[in-house]
Amino acid sequence: MSRRALLPALAATLACAALLSGCLTHRVQPVLSKAVVEARASAGAKASACTAGDLASLSPMDVGFAFDDAAITEAAQSRLAAAARWLSCNPKTEVVILPSADSHGDAAHLQDLAQRRAQAVQDRLRALGATGAVIHVLGRGAADPVTAPHLVINAIGRGW
Repeated sequence: MSRRALLPALAATLACAALLSGCLTHRVQPVLSKAVVEARASAGAKASACTAGDLASLSPMDVGFAFDDAAITEAAQSRLAAAARWLSCNPKTEVVILPSADSHGDAAHLQDLAQRRAQAVQDRLRALGATGAVIHVLGRGAADPVTAPHLVINAIGRGW
């Protein structure tokens, strides 16, 4: 092929490539269906933290403590986490914490231990998000004064 014939062939090839590249074609924005719009809207949304469940499924709840200790055990942590989740969805529900102590020691020690256990339960519930709940901490051996439906948490030890 001669040089004279190469130049027009090259120009024709470039013109065809430009026409066939997508640069010169008209872009159409398709209309999205309702299902696609809804799916995109809910793609970043979190699932509802509130689950179905009634108060009877939680109350009364036993929160156990080691002998002569006010530290919340690992098993009690998970129970309190479930209660805090439920209370965050039902913030107007009242909570009554009924503390007890082990059967060893004088009355002052047992009262102090019971109050430390009750305070530990209350603090943990607040830390886990039950900030709107009204929490009543009773004294050791006190009667439950709340008459409306409420969550009862027994802060108990082993009792040895």
